[in-house]
Amino acid sequence: MSGEETTTRGEQRELERRKAKQGGRARRAGLLLDKQAKERARQDALEDQQGRLEGRVAELERRINSHATRLAALEEPAT
Repeated sequence: MSGEETTTRGEQRELERRKAKQGGRARRAGLLLDKQAKERARQDALEDQQGRLEGRVAELERRINSHATRLAALEEPAT
């Protein structure tokens, strides 16, 4: 084994380590993007659900007010 071969092998190992690190970084970046996309989708779903619930609350409030008006009319003495 000459000094040149050792350097070449050492350089090859270093290159492989760098590629592995880059691959790991790319994988972590991909996982982070997936996590962020999932969080955005979750947030969108929660906002959609909140909108539906607010609509339902408004409908129930309208119905309660309608019943309260009818009840008040029934409780008034007939003239």
